[in-house]
Amino acid sequence: MAELTYRLFMVATAGMLAGTVFLLMSSREVDPKFRRGVYISALVTGIAWYHYQKMTVSFASGDFDTPLRYVDWVLTVPLMFVEVLSVTSKGAEYTQKVRTWGLAAVLMIGGGYYGEVNEAGGTEYWIGFVVAMAAYAYLMRALQAEGTSLTGDESVAFDKIKNLILIGWLIYPLGYLAPAVSPDLMDMRELLYTIADIINKVGLGVLVLNMARVCLLYTSDAADDSLRVDP
Repeated sequence: MAELTYRLFMVATAGMLAGTVFLLMSSREVDPKFRRGVYISALVTGIAWYHYQKMTVSFASGDFDTPLRYVDWVLTVPLMFVEVLSVTSKGAEYTQKVRTWGLAAVLMIGGGYYGEVNEAGGTEYWIGFVVAMAAYAYLMRALQAEGTSLTGDESVAFDKIKNLILIGWLIYPLGYLAPAVSPDLMDMRELLYTIADIINKVGLGVLVLNMARVCLLYTSDAADDSLRVDP
């Protein structure tokens, strides 16, 4: 298990770098007013690439630095929600949601960190889990209520984003709980966390890029219709 986990760390490092380069190059295909979400997506994978280099070395040492992963999450998870909101909200509504969702994300990560630095299965461990899952439930409920004004292909594209987060993020609680099932599953925790990061960070970036492309097509079609003169 340790060898597989280590190799997956290496895959994640390369995947985050590849995702960053792909998103930055693809941003040129998107209208400037839709690029913010794509740039933020590239920032998320870029930050993760930096940290996965360090996490790979740390795991190979045999004494994994758990706080290092949480440093990555406290930076990237709020940004992931900024990615999502950048394609559904604007103005004061956008600013308010970024603050509220960002605070909930930090609370979720803080609860998870508090639990993980204590003994698996102990009181503090379960307190951290409950806090993290309460924040998680709030974020998932808010996410599912987002984008209700979207229609057609825009709605379909955004539903893919919501489904990825809803399903992909379920991997994280499984990783958290693994050592509570058996102390021998500590490496399984890092394996599951790494799989989840690859799916959610790179995958979300690709879907946000697709959403930006769809929005561009809708804008172009609307512009064409406004210029069309009926005979």
